[in-house]
Amino acid sequence: MSAVVGVAKASAHWDRMYETATRSAWTQNPQVAEEIYLRMTGQPGFWLEWLFTQGMSPVERLLSIGCGDGSHELAIARRNFAHHVTAFDASPVAIQLASRQAAEEALAIDFQVRLFEDFVSAPGSEAVFDAVLFSGSLHHVTDVEGMLSSVRHVLRPGGRIIVNEYVGPCYQLYPQRQVEIVNRVLDSLPLAFRMGVDDRLALPTMEAIIANDPTEGVRSALIPLLLPLYFRETYRRDVGGALLHPLFGYLNGDRINDGSPESRATVHMLIALERELTHAGVLAHDFMFGIYQRD
Repeated sequence: MSAVVGVAKASAHWDRMYETATRSAWTQNPQVAEEIYLRMTGQPGFWLEWLFTQGMSPVERLLSIGCGDGSHELAIARRNFAHHVTAFDASPVAIQLASRQAAEEALAIDFQVRLFEDFVSAPGSEAVFDAVLFSGSLHHVTDVEGMLSSVRHVLRPGGRIIVNEYVGPCYQLYPQRQVEIVNRVLDSLPLAFRMGVDDRLALPTMEAIIANDPTEGVRSALIPLLLPLYFRETYRRDVGGALLHPLFGYLNGDRINDGSPESRATVHMLIALERELTHAGVLAHDFMFGIYQRD
């Protein structure tokens, strides 16, 4: 498959996701979101609030790469964490949604339809941004080295790169032990919490990966190794996700998120189980949060 076809498939995939308002299943659960924020920052509350009040200072100009429908960028602008935000994504549907909301609120955000590949080949003027944000987008970049080099080009000396990312196995081709653990936990749950009795985690074929989204985790495992080669690490937290992330894709979202005592107890148990399995080294950390600086 050519690179052009791959990019077109990925763009179409994200258009469909935003048209149907599809989001990552695990972080749609409030308890899981709260737990992930706690792991990211060591404190309760939304991670962006911590980032610009304790992790770093507000900035003049911020670039967000792979912004999706702009939820993070809108939050940043509303709170004056950045005086001006430039953000781009490959999905015209997402950018239309984001631009409409920014216009309604008169927020200083320049949303653009742009491909990763275009930014890598022509990033723009040197040293113009104080911060660059990747939130769930860098693991969709094929040329990670080219991307980080281009970010270094547009980032001012002393500027920060913020990374909130999946860094697990490429293409989410999980180790067999991880697959077995997820399925054993899934089998132990009451049927009311599951999508179907026969639904189980299985590794995708390459054909399925290409048909769905050929950029999903394309070089994700290399991200934590490459980042320190371009920027100086100033803060990093590994945040787990090796159980919760794949598991929630097989749970009945309406039931597990209904806020009942039974669902809350079940989610609490799942969070605790992942925490213990990760602490014991049985499961790896599939997600990370970090702040890096251009020296």
